[in-house]
Amino acid sequence: MSSGILDFFNKGSDEAAGRGDDVLRVRLECLVQFIYYLFLALILFKQGVNTHAMVLCVVTLIQILLFINTYRSKSRSTRMVFISCMGLTAIYLSGVLGMASGFQYFLYVALILLLLETHITFDIKIFLCTGIVLVSIILNAVALLNTFNYPLDPDSAVEARVRVLNELCLAFNIVIIGMSYTRHQVEAERQLYLANQKLKLAADTDPLTRLPNRRAILDVLEEIDRDKDSTISIAIGDIDHFKRVNDTYGHDAGDEVLKNISELIMKFMDKKGYCARWGGEEFLLVFTDTNGDDAYMVLDNFRRRLSEAVTEYDGTKIMVTMTFGLEEHGFFQTTDKTIKTADTKLYTGKDTGRNKVVY
Repeated sequence: MSSGILDFFNKGSDEAAGRGDDVLRVRLECLVQFIYYLFLALILFKQGVNTHAMVLCVVTLIQILLFINTYRSKSRSTRMVFISCMGLTAIYLSGVLGMASGFQYFLYVALILLLLETHITFDIKIFLCTGIVLVSIILNAVALLNTFNYPLDPDSAVEARVRVLNELCLAFNIVIIGMSYTRHQVEAERQLYLANQKLKLAADTDPLTRLPNRRAILDVLEEIDRDKDSTISIAIGDIDHFKRVNDTYGHDAGDEVLKNISELIMKFMDKKGYCARWGGEEFLLVFTDTNGDDAYMVLDNFRRRLSEAVTEYDGTKIMVTMTFGLEEHGFFQTTDKTIKTADTKLYTGKDTGRNKVVY
């Protein structure tokens, strides 16, 4: 049942949040004000203050209509009507029932709600807030300078109950506003984090192969240069006669070969270390906690399986091989030097027949 109630209050709130409207907050505020005005009207009816009680009945009905309207349209106009209703009712109750019960404090709640409205310009906010403060000052000044016979006796038990009711309603309003602001702040921070992660992923990922790009692997290499305690082996692989693939089957077919090879490399390097598209048809493989001899064994085995892989494009089966240059990273040298050595071995492999691992 509680889940059904939450679903009812949350209906459409996610969509509204996407356009900057917090309908959940408005619904809760309408509910709190509805209960508040209803109880206050009942107290006034019991005290025989029927005229003012009838006014509160009208305000109570307005809260119901505002609550219903949050399910029918955008909440911007609903929020403004709610704020206006709260402010005007606070002024009315302060004027006819006195300031002792604290009706004027609802003006400050209305002021806070105005400040949270994003669609109102700064100048208009200053104007409205100045007006609310002036009205509050005038109400207090009138109460101090003049003596009125208010319908409620300030020393009566009824006045005490009204004061408690006002304090409870004010507390609920402040809690709702605070929770809403906190929820939106947390959500905004989460969205910002996700957006930054997406941007970082896009910046560090090769769009064609979905492998990390050169920029991403350079960050890994910098970390390796700082950490001198682990055994690292680095290999550079290049697709043999890739230009021939492009010339024979077209660049789209070449792209399919790159994607297929990249997927195989990614699966092969899973839990072995890091891999990246180094550039063009070249790939960089970083074996962590692996010496050169062990890296050579697994890489040569992968090289043989790679030569048997088939890329299908437009009904054509394309098979390619790769040549690798492999070097164990020395503790007293930079990864840049290790990569250059591996690259030299790669070209040695190219010059001596291709489809091999040179170590």
